[in-house]
Amino acid sequence: MKKFFKFIFVLLILLLGLLAINNETDFFEHIGNYIPAIEEKYPAAAEKISNISNDIAAFSHQIPSWQELKALIKGEEPPIDPSDAAANAYVKDSPLLSFCPNENISIRVDGSTLEIFGIVDSYNKSNLVVCLNESEDNTVVQESVPTDSSYEFYRSIEIPEDYDKYDVAVYTGSKPYGSFTSWVYNYVTVQKNGYGVWEIPKSPVYEHNAVMYEKEKSLKAATQSTVSIQSEYDNMKALASELCENCVSAYDKALALHDWIAGYLYYDNDSLYSDTAIPYNATSVVNSRRAVCLGYATLYATLCRATGIPCNVVSGYALGVASGKTEWDGANIETKEQNHAWNEVYLDGRWVIVDVTWDCSNKYEDGSFNKGEEPSHLYFDANLEFFSANHKILEYTTRR
Repeated sequence: MKKFFKFIFVLLILLLGLLAINNETDFFEHIGNYIPAIEEKYPAAAEKISNISNDIAAFSHQIPSWQELKALIKGEEPPIDPSDAAANAYVKDSPLLSFCPNENISIRVDGSTLEIFGIVDSYNKSNLVVCLNESEDNTVVQESVPTDSSYEFYRSIEIPEDYDKYDVAVYTGSKPYGSFTSWVYNYVTVQKNGYGVWEIPKSPVYEHNAVMYEKEKSLKAATQSTVSIQSEYDNMKALASELCENCVSAYDKALALHDWIAGYLYYDNDSLYSDTAIPYNATSVVNSRRAVCLGYATLYATLCRATGIPCNVVSGYALGVASGKTEWDGANIETKEQNHAWNEVYLDGRWVIVDVTWDCSNKYEDGSFNKGEEPSHLYFDANLEFFSANHKILEYTTRR
Protein backbone atom coordinates (compact mmCIF):
# COMPACT_ATOMS: atom_id res chain seq x y z
CA MET A 1 0.00 0.00 0.00
CA LYS A 2 2.84 2.39 0.87
CA LYS A 3 4.41 1.73 -2.52
CA PHE A 4 1.11 2.58 -4.19
CA PHE A 5 0.77 5.92 -2.39
CA LYS A 6 4.43 6.65 -3.08
CA PHE A 7 3.82 5.98 -6.76
CA ILE A 8 0.75 8.26 -6.77
CA PHE A 9 2.71 10.98 -4.98
CA VAL A 10 5.59 10.80 -7.46
CA LEU A 11 3.13 10.77 -10.36
CA LEU A 12 1.36 13.85 -8.95
CA ILE A 13 4.66 15.72 -8.54
CA LEU A 14 5.60 14.79 -12.10
CA LEU A 15 2.25 15.99 -13.47
CA LEU A 16 2.52 19.28 -11.53
CA GLY A 17 6.03 19.75 -12.90
CA LEU A 18 4.87 19.15 -16.45
CA LEU A 19 1.95 21.54 -15.90
CA ALA A 20 4.33 24.23 -14.60
CA ILE A 21 6.64 23.76 -17.59
CA ASN A 22 3.67 24.00 -19.96
CA ASN A 23 2.29 27.17 -18.36
CA GLU A 24 5.58 29.00 -17.93
CA THR A 25 7.42 28.02 -21.13
CA ASP A 26 6.60 27.31 -24.76
CA PHE A 27 8.47 23.98 -24.80
CA PHE A 28 5.46 21.78 -25.54
CA GLU A 29 3.72 24.38 -27.70
CA HIS A 30 6.76 24.50 -30.03
CA ILE A 31 8.24 21.09 -29.30
CA GLY A 32 9.17 20.66 -32.96
CA ASN A 33 11.53 23.64 -32.69
CA TYR A 34 13.18 22.30 -29.54
CA ILE A 35 13.41 18.69 -30.76
CA PRO A 36 13.61 18.86 -34.58
CA ALA A 37 13.68 15.06 -34.85
CA ILE A 38 10.08 14.91 -33.65
CA GLU A 39 8.99 17.45 -36.24
CA GLU A 40 10.83 15.61 -39.00
CA LYS A 41 9.76 12.06 -38.17
CA TYR A 42 6.40 12.60 -36.45
CA PRO A 43 4.91 15.94 -37.65
CA ALA A 44 1.37 14.89 -36.74
CA ALA A 45 2.47 14.06 -33.19
CA ALA A 46 4.24 17.42 -32.86
CA GLU A 47 1.07 19.21 -33.95
CA LYS A 48 -1.02 17.12 -31.54
CA ILE A 49 1.30 17.94 -28.62
CA SER A 50 1.13 21.64 -29.51
CA ASN A 51 -2.69 21.58 -29.57
CA ILE A 52 -2.89 19.71 -26.27
CA SER A 53 -0.42 22.18 -24.74
CA ASN A 54 -2.63 25.13 -25.69
CA ASP A 55 -5.79 23.36 -24.45
CA ILE A 56 -4.19 22.54 -21.09
CA ALA A 57 -2.83 26.08 -20.69
CA ALA A 58 -6.26 27.58 -21.39
CA PHE A 59 -7.89 25.17 -18.89
CA SER A 60 -5.25 25.89 -16.24
CA HIS A 61 -5.96 29.58 -16.55
CA GLN A 62 -9.53 29.00 -15.33
CA ILE A 63 -8.32 27.56 -12.01
CA PRO A 64 -8.52 30.24 -9.29
CA SER A 65 -5.22 31.43 -7.86
CA TRP A 66 -4.42 31.15 -4.16
CA GLN A 67 -5.13 34.88 -3.75
CA GLU A 68 -8.54 34.45 -5.38
CA LEU A 69 -9.37 31.46 -3.20
CA LYS A 70 -8.34 33.38 -0.08
CA ALA A 71 -10.59 36.31 -1.03
CA LEU A 72 -13.43 33.87 -1.68
CA ILE A 73 -12.97 32.19 1.72
CA LYS A 74 -12.92 35.57 3.48
CA GLY A 75 -16.05 36.67 1.63
CA GLU A 76 -14.33 39.77 0.30
CA GLU A 77 -15.74 41.67 -2.66
CA PRO A 78 -13.34 42.77 -5.42
CA PRO A 79 -12.87 46.57 -5.42
CA ILE A 80 -13.47 46.79 -9.17
CA ASP A 81 -15.89 44.91 -11.40
CA PRO A 82 -14.84 45.67 -14.99
CA SER A 83 -17.58 43.51 -16.51
CA ASP A 84 -20.17 45.99 -15.18
CA ALA A 85 -18.27 49.03 -16.45
CA ALA A 86 -20.59 49.69 -19.38
CA ALA A 87 -23.07 51.28 -16.95
CA ASN A 88 -20.74 54.31 -16.89
CA ALA A 89 -21.16 54.95 -20.60
CA TYR A 90 -20.34 58.53 -21.54
CA VAL A 91 -19.99 59.73 -18.01
CA LYS A 92 -17.45 62.53 -18.04
CA ASP A 93 -14.06 61.72 -16.54
CA SER A 94 -14.69 57.96 -16.71
CA PRO A 95 -11.40 56.04 -16.59
CA LEU A 96 -12.71 53.58 -19.20
CA LEU A 97 -11.16 53.80 -22.65
CA SER A 98 -14.06 51.84 -24.13
CA PHE A 99 -17.35 50.67 -22.67
CA CYS A 100 -17.40 47.22 -24.29
CA PRO A 101 -18.46 44.91 -21.42
CA ASN A 102 -16.58 41.87 -22.74
CA GLU A 103 -13.20 43.55 -23.09
CA ASN A 104 -12.19 46.91 -21.69
CA ILE A 105 -9.40 48.77 -19.95
CA SER A 106 -9.46 51.69 -17.52
CA ILE A 107 -6.58 54.01 -16.70
CA ARG A 108 -6.77 56.60 -13.92
CA VAL A 109 -4.53 58.61 -11.61
CA ASP A 110 -4.88 58.65 -7.83
CA GLY A 111 -2.30 61.03 -6.36
CA SER A 112 1.08 59.73 -7.53
CA THR A 113 -0.33 56.30 -8.42
CA LEU A 114 -1.45 55.09 -11.83
CA GLU A 115 -4.21 52.46 -11.69
CA ILE A 116 -4.85 50.16 -14.64
CA PHE A 117 -7.68 47.64 -14.57
CA GLY A 118 -10.18 45.90 -16.80
CA ILE A 119 -11.01 42.62 -18.50
CA VAL A 120 -9.90 40.78 -21.63
CA ASP A 121 -11.97 38.33 -23.64
CA SER A 122 -9.63 35.40 -24.25
CA TYR A 123 -6.67 33.38 -23.05
CA ASN A 124 -4.62 34.83 -25.93
CA LYS A 125 -4.68 38.20 -24.15
CA SER A 126 -4.33 36.93 -20.58
CA ASN A 127 -0.87 38.35 -19.91
CA LEU A 128 -0.32 42.09 -20.14
CA VAL A 129 2.77 44.29 -20.20
CA VAL A 130 2.29 47.89 -19.05
CA CYS A 131 4.93 50.50 -19.96
CA LEU A 132 5.43 54.13 -18.98
CA ASN A 133 7.44 55.77 -21.74
CA GLU A 134 9.25 59.09 -21.40
CA SER A 135 9.90 58.98 -25.14
CA GLU A 136 9.67 56.42 -27.93
CA ASP A 137 13.15 55.17 -27.05
CA ASN A 138 13.00 55.50 -23.27
CA THR A 139 10.77 53.13 -21.30
CA VAL A 140 11.01 54.08 -17.61
CA VAL A 141 8.59 51.49 -16.19
CA GLN A 142 7.73 48.05 -17.56
CA GLU A 143 5.54 45.70 -15.54
CA SER A 144 3.97 42.33 -16.29
CA VAL A 145 0.30 42.10 -15.31
CA PRO A 146 -1.37 38.66 -15.47
CA THR A 147 -5.14 38.37 -15.50
CA ASP A 148 -7.00 36.20 -13.00
CA SER A 149 -9.13 33.17 -13.86
CA SER A 150 -11.98 35.47 -14.96
CA TYR A 151 -9.59 37.34 -17.29
CA GLU A 152 -9.80 40.45 -15.11
CA PHE A 153 -6.71 42.45 -14.17
CA TYR A 154 -5.64 45.25 -11.83
CA ARG A 155 -2.31 46.93 -11.24
CA SER A 156 -1.28 49.99 -9.23
CA ILE A 157 1.94 51.64 -10.41
CA GLU A 158 3.84 54.37 -8.57
CA ILE A 159 4.58 57.11 -11.10
CA PRO A 160 8.34 57.87 -11.12
CA GLU A 161 9.35 61.45 -10.39
CA ASP A 162 12.15 61.33 -12.97
CA TYR A 163 10.07 63.14 -15.58
CA ASP A 164 6.93 65.29 -15.70
CA LYS A 165 5.21 63.37 -18.50
CA TYR A 166 4.79 59.74 -19.55
CA ASP A 167 2.93 57.97 -22.33
CA VAL A 168 1.16 54.74 -21.36
CA ALA A 169 1.43 51.63 -23.53
CA VAL A 170 -0.23 48.27 -22.89
CA TYR A 171 0.52 45.00 -24.70
CA THR A 172 -1.19 41.59 -24.48
CA GLY A 173 -0.06 38.00 -24.98
CA SER A 174 -1.04 34.44 -24.11
CA LYS A 175 1.92 33.81 -21.81
CA PRO A 176 4.28 35.94 -19.69
CA TYR A 177 7.02 35.62 -22.33
CA GLY A 178 7.39 35.66 -26.09
CA SER A 179 5.61 37.98 -28.50
CA PHE A 180 3.02 40.55 -27.48
CA THR A 181 0.41 42.56 -29.37
CA SER A 182 -0.09 46.29 -28.88
CA TRP A 183 -3.42 47.11 -27.22
CA VAL A 184 -3.04 50.72 -26.06
CA TYR A 185 -0.11 52.47 -27.71
CA ASN A 186 1.03 55.79 -26.24
CA TYR A 187 -2.31 57.57 -26.71
CA VAL A 188 -2.90 57.95 -22.98
CA THR A 189 -0.62 60.48 -21.31
CA VAL A 190 -0.05 61.10 -17.61
CA GLN A 191 1.63 64.39 -16.75
CA LYS A 192 1.99 66.99 -14.03
CA ASN A 193 -0.24 70.04 -14.30
CA GLY A 194 0.71 73.60 -13.35
CA TYR A 195 0.26 72.73 -9.67
CA GLY A 196 2.59 69.74 -9.82
CA VAL A 197 -0.29 67.25 -9.60
CA TRP A 198 -0.34 64.15 -11.79
CA GLU A 199 -3.32 63.98 -14.17
CA ILE A 200 -4.47 62.55 -17.49
CA PRO A 201 -5.15 65.66 -19.62
CA LYS A 202 -8.01 65.79 -22.10
CA SER A 203 -7.22 65.87 -25.79
CA PRO A 204 -7.06 69.35 -27.36
CA VAL A 205 -9.78 68.27 -29.83
CA TYR A 206 -12.09 66.80 -27.17
CA GLU A 207 -14.28 69.91 -26.79
CA HIS A 208 -14.67 70.11 -30.58
CA ASN A 209 -15.59 66.42 -30.74
CA ALA A 210 -18.07 66.80 -27.88
CA VAL A 211 -19.90 69.55 -29.78
CA MET A 212 -19.99 67.42 -32.95
CA TYR A 213 -20.99 64.27 -31.07
CA GLU A 214 -23.84 65.97 -29.21
CA LYS A 215 -25.45 67.37 -32.35
CA GLU A 216 -28.86 65.94 -33.19
CA LYS A 217 -28.68 63.31 -35.92
CA SER A 218 -31.45 61.85 -38.01
CA LEU A 219 -32.32 58.25 -37.21
CA LYS A 220 -34.17 57.97 -40.49
CA ALA A 221 -31.08 59.02 -42.47
CA ALA A 222 -29.05 56.52 -40.48
CA THR A 223 -31.26 53.63 -41.66
CA GLN A 224 -31.48 54.38 -45.39
CA SER A 225 -30.00 52.20 -48.11
CA THR A 226 -27.73 54.06 -50.55
CA VAL A 227 -25.57 53.25 -53.55
CA SER A 228 -22.65 52.22 -51.33
CA ILE A 229 -24.47 51.42 -48.06
CA GLN A 230 -26.46 48.60 -49.64
CA SER A 231 -28.59 47.63 -46.65
CA GLU A 232 -31.64 46.72 -48.77
CA TYR A 233 -29.72 44.28 -50.96
CA ASP A 234 -30.83 40.69 -50.42
CA ASN A 235 -27.24 39.44 -50.07
CA MET A 236 -26.51 41.98 -47.34
CA LYS A 237 -29.73 41.22 -45.48
CA ALA A 238 -28.98 37.50 -45.61
CA LEU A 239 -25.41 38.03 -44.40
CA ALA A 240 -26.47 40.29 -41.53
CA SER A 241 -29.19 37.84 -40.51
CA GLU A 242 -26.73 34.94 -40.49
CA LEU A 243 -24.15 36.86 -38.44
CA CYS A 244 -26.71 37.99 -35.88
CA GLU A 245 -28.63 34.71 -35.67
CA ASN A 246 -27.69 34.02 -32.05
CA CYS A 247 -27.77 37.62 -30.82
CA VAL A 248 -30.39 38.74 -28.31
CA SER A 249 -30.01 42.53 -28.16
CA ALA A 250 -29.16 45.23 -30.68
CA TYR A 251 -25.91 45.80 -28.77
CA ASP A 252 -25.01 42.11 -29.24
CA LYS A 253 -25.72 42.43 -32.96
CA ALA A 254 -23.56 45.53 -33.32
CA LEU A 255 -20.71 43.77 -31.51
CA ALA A 256 -21.06 40.58 -33.59
CA LEU A 257 -20.95 42.58 -36.83
CA HIS A 258 -17.87 44.47 -35.62
CA ASP A 259 -16.09 41.22 -34.74
CA TRP A 260 -16.93 39.56 -38.06
CA ILE A 261 -15.73 42.50 -40.18
CA ALA A 262 -12.55 42.93 -38.10
CA GLY A 263 -11.78 39.23 -38.59
CA TYR A 264 -12.92 38.93 -42.22
CA LEU A 265 -11.51 42.03 -43.93
CA TYR A 266 -7.89 42.89 -44.68
CA TYR A 267 -6.62 46.47 -44.69
CA ASP A 268 -5.38 47.14 -48.22
CA ASN A 269 -1.96 48.73 -47.77
CA ASP A 270 -1.19 48.23 -51.47
CA SER A 271 -3.99 50.59 -52.46
CA LEU A 272 -2.39 53.42 -50.47
CA TYR A 273 0.37 53.57 -53.07
CA SER A 274 -1.91 53.17 -56.08
CA ASP A 275 -3.41 55.88 -58.25
CA THR A 276 -6.61 53.83 -58.57
CA ALA A 277 -9.14 54.06 -55.73
CA ILE A 278 -10.56 50.70 -54.70
CA PRO A 279 -14.39 50.33 -54.54
CA TYR A 280 -15.89 50.90 -51.11
CA ASN A 281 -19.49 49.77 -51.69
CA ALA A 282 -20.54 46.92 -49.41
CA THR A 283 -20.83 44.19 -52.05
CA SER A 284 -17.39 44.89 -53.53
CA VAL A 285 -15.80 44.94 -50.10
CA VAL A 286 -17.33 41.60 -49.12
CA ASN A 287 -16.30 39.98 -52.40
CA SER A 288 -12.70 41.22 -52.35
CA ARG A 289 -12.16 41.07 -48.56
CA ARG A 290 -9.93 44.13 -49.03
CA ALA A 291 -10.66 47.69 -48.00
CA VAL A 292 -9.35 50.87 -46.48
CA CYS A 293 -11.16 52.71 -43.70
CA LEU A 294 -14.08 53.93 -45.84
CA GLY A 295 -14.78 50.37 -47.00
CA TYR A 296 -14.76 49.11 -43.41
CA ALA A 297 -17.12 51.90 -42.29
CA THR A 298 -19.44 51.47 -45.27
CA LEU A 299 -19.76 47.71 -44.79
CA TYR A 300 -20.39 48.14 -41.05
CA ALA A 301 -23.11 50.72 -41.71
CA THR A 302 -24.63 48.41 -44.34
CA LEU A 303 -24.87 45.38 -42.05
CA CYS A 304 -26.14 47.41 -39.09
CA ARG A 305 -28.84 49.06 -41.20
CA ALA A 306 -29.74 45.68 -42.72
CA THR A 307 -30.68 44.54 -39.20
CA GLY A 308 -32.64 47.73 -38.54
CA ILE A 309 -29.97 49.41 -36.39
CA PRO A 310 -29.28 53.08 -37.25
CA CYS A 311 -25.64 53.64 -38.13
CA ASN A 312 -23.73 56.64 -39.49
CA VAL A 313 -20.47 56.86 -41.39
CA VAL A 314 -18.26 59.50 -39.80
CA SER A 315 -15.39 61.21 -41.59
CA GLY A 316 -12.55 62.89 -39.78
CA TYR A 317 -8.85 63.22 -39.12
CA ALA A 318 -6.87 60.52 -37.32
CA LEU A 319 -3.38 60.51 -35.93
CA GLY A 320 -1.01 57.64 -36.62
CA VAL A 321 -0.35 55.78 -39.84
CA ALA A 322 -2.95 57.64 -41.86
CA SER A 323 -1.48 61.08 -41.08
CA GLY A 324 2.13 60.32 -40.26
CA LYS A 325 1.75 62.32 -37.05
CA THR A 326 1.24 60.80 -33.61
CA GLU A 327 0.61 63.98 -31.59
CA TRP A 328 -1.75 66.92 -31.84
CA ASP A 329 -0.08 70.18 -32.83
CA GLY A 330 -1.23 73.64 -33.89
CA ALA A 331 -1.84 72.54 -37.47
CA ASN A 332 -3.75 69.29 -37.05
CA ILE A 333 -5.80 70.55 -34.11
CA GLU A 334 -7.39 73.04 -36.50
CA THR A 335 -7.32 70.81 -39.58
CA LYS A 336 -10.31 70.18 -41.80
CA GLU A 337 -8.51 67.46 -43.74
CA GLN A 338 -10.33 64.12 -43.83
CA ASN A 339 -8.03 61.09 -43.80
CA HIS A 340 -10.10 58.49 -41.95
CA ALA A 341 -13.65 57.10 -41.58
CA TRP A 342 -15.46 55.23 -38.81
CA ASN A 343 -19.01 54.78 -37.47
CA GLU A 344 -21.52 55.78 -34.85
CA VAL A 345 -24.27 53.22 -34.24
CA TYR A 346 -27.45 54.04 -32.30
CA LEU A 347 -27.96 51.60 -29.41
CA ASP A 348 -30.04 51.88 -26.25
CA GLY A 349 -30.69 55.57 -26.77
CA ARG A 350 -27.11 56.67 -27.39
CA TRP A 351 -24.62 56.89 -30.24
CA VAL A 352 -21.91 54.27 -29.82
CA ILE A 353 -18.53 55.07 -31.40
CA VAL A 354 -17.05 52.21 -33.45
CA ASP A 355 -13.81 52.16 -35.47
CA VAL A 356 -13.60 48.68 -36.98
CA THR A 357 -10.50 49.55 -39.00
CA TRP A 358 -8.44 50.26 -35.89
CA ASP A 359 -9.65 47.06 -34.23
CA CYS A 360 -8.52 44.94 -37.19
CA SER A 361 -4.91 43.80 -37.60
CA ASN A 362 -5.29 41.87 -40.89
CA LYS A 363 -3.21 43.35 -43.73
CA TYR A 364 -3.16 42.98 -47.51
CA GLU A 365 0.41 43.77 -48.58
CA ASP A 366 2.47 43.01 -51.69
CA GLY A 367 -0.45 41.09 -53.14
CA SER A 368 -0.80 38.77 -50.14
CA PHE A 369 -3.39 38.35 -47.37
CA ASN A 370 -1.65 38.42 -43.98
CA LYS A 371 -3.78 37.31 -41.03
CA GLY A 372 -3.27 39.34 -37.87
CA GLU A 373 -4.23 38.84 -34.25
CA GLU A 374 -7.85 38.35 -33.16
CA PRO A 375 -9.97 41.52 -33.26
CA SER A 376 -9.52 44.12 -30.54
CA HIS A 377 -12.41 45.95 -28.86
CA LEU A 378 -10.56 49.11 -27.88
CA TYR A 379 -12.52 51.05 -30.48
CA PHE A 380 -15.88 49.35 -30.05
CA ASP A 381 -18.08 51.60 -27.89
CA ALA A 382 -15.09 53.89 -27.42
CA ASN A 383 -15.17 56.55 -24.72
CA LEU A 384 -15.33 59.93 -26.49
CA GLU A 385 -12.59 61.29 -24.22
CA PHE A 386 -10.16 58.53 -25.15
CA PHE A 387 -11.31 58.48 -28.79
CA SER A 388 -10.40 62.16 -29.01
CA ALA A 389 -6.79 61.27 -28.19
CA ASN A 390 -6.35 60.28 -31.84
CA HIS A 391 -9.57 61.12 -33.75
CA LYS A 392 -11.14 64.43 -34.74
CA ILE A 393 -14.77 64.38 -35.93
CA LEU A 394 -15.31 66.46 -39.04
CA GLU A 395 -18.44 65.25 -40.85
CA TYR A 396 -21.37 62.85 -40.59
CA THR A 397 -21.56 61.73 -44.20
CA THR A 398 -24.38 60.35 -46.32
CA ARG A 399 -22.85 58.08 -48.95
CA ARG A 400 -24.70 57.89 -52.28
